[in-house]
Amino acid sequence: MPLPELDTVYFDSCFPLRFHPAPDEATRHAAQLETGLALAVLAAPQDQDSDGSPLLQRLEAKLDFVLELGLLARYPQLPPPHPCRIGLEAVAWQDEQAAAPGDNGLLQLHPHAPSGCPLYLFVTIEASQTHPDGYQHLARLQPLHHDNDTRRWERWVFQQHRQHIGKGKA
Repeated sequence: MPLPELDTVYFDSCFPLRFHPAPDEATRHAAQLETGLALAVLAAPQDQDSDGSPLLQRLEAKLDFVLELGLLARYPQLPPPHPCRIGLEAVAWQDEQAAAPGDNGLLQLHPHAPSGCPLYLFVTIEASQTHPDGYQHLARLQPLHHDNDTRRWERWVFQQHRQHIGKGKA
């Protein structure tokens, strides 16, 4: 079942994700902090030649490894991967879990599986269709907590969009 078109730039992927309906305030706050950190990593420049120092690159690789070990201990079980379309202001995905238009919740997204570095996006379900093999949801993203997080989200989505265009996937 094809995913719906989004009204901004987007890219298609198959990420581990899970929709959590109506999280409490403590969960929302923790999710905002984690998402800010994850976006800082995802939106960081990927040009390895900028510093050039092999010593710094090895140190960065070791720090990344230690961070991944800690995150994998925290998230030992990733959600199952689902076909999804991610845009600047909306996300569409296929799921086995039902949701109704108007439902608010938290979309847990692991863009670098098997990495334990998740994004938590606050969304409102706009449309949900039943299909023989599950459901197809379209959700509008709620504003991110900080302007820096919004800029990082936009930068990451644009990076992914450009990569998929280059590969002929979007």
